[in-house]
Amino acid sequence: MSHYFFRNKLHLSLLSALGAASWSIYFDIQVNVWTLLCVFLLTFSIYQDNRLTDEAEDAANDPEGLKNALENRKLITYMTFYPLSVICLVIAFQFGQPAFWATALVIFIGYLYNHKCFPPFLSKHLNGARRLKDIYIVKNLTPPLDWATALVFLPLLFEGRPLSLMAWICWGYVFVCAFFIEVMWDMRDHRGDLLSGIKTIANTLSFPQTKQLLIIASLISGTLIFYFTFTNILPNVTYFLLANNAAVIVIASMYKERQEAFMRKISDLTILLATILFLSFALIASF
Repeated sequence: MSHYFFRNKLHLSLLSALGAASWSIYFDIQVNVWTLLCVFLLTFSIYQDNRLTDEAEDAANDPEGLKNALENRKLITYMTFYPLSVICLVIAFQFGQPAFWATALVIFIGYLYNHKCFPPFLSKHLNGARRLKDIYIVKNLTPPLDWATALVFLPLLFEGRPLSLMAWICWGYVFVCAFFIEVMWDMRDHRGDLLSGIKTIANTLSFPQTKQLLIIASLISGTLIFYFTFTNILPNVTYFLLANNAAVIVIASMYKERQEAFMRKISDLTILLATILFLSFALIASF
């Protein structure tokens, strides 16, 4: 049962919905059930679609998961990704154009990340890249764009709120945290990415250098969030987010280069830890 839960990215989908609820509480706006549903479905559909588009690397990284995805290709494509994307757009449309276009942007970025849809003339100028995932560095920046937009901006836009300076700072923080997770996943999957010719930060830097990058970047982002909170640009509850930075430092330090199975387990635990942090964050913010 737990294997099914993780394989189908239900943990990521639930985390994203909980994250949207937590940020709603943080911004002192109503927790909108339709927003949470939309964020859940967006995450679920995009990550289900992703299971079908990583054949080369997953053949080495997660052969069992790839086999299961290919066996359910039609179900994932025609009963999950496209229908759920349309449902999300219909939901978002009820809350105005900003909500609709932000939702469409999340779907569009997810599609360009997964699918080799760049025309030949564009691919030629991108060193043969046919999708966002094939572009060095961009691969690690694209999913954080979707995560930050869905978790921070959609709750505000669904309620008709403007994107204030505080919202943009929080968006940037979630973007950086999601970037950390992406790099840690690539550290775990570096062997399959190398075999499939995908350049990532984790397989172009050495393993120790990648760990150092995560730790240093986490210290910098933590310092910035401390500054914005200390100067009252953000409310005092924001100090609690520093637990995320501490968790990244601890988890990155635990990674071992030749223990892929161990790193995969830690990756799943990282998402569970993030869920607990979001719930605690929301509980504290509510008071």
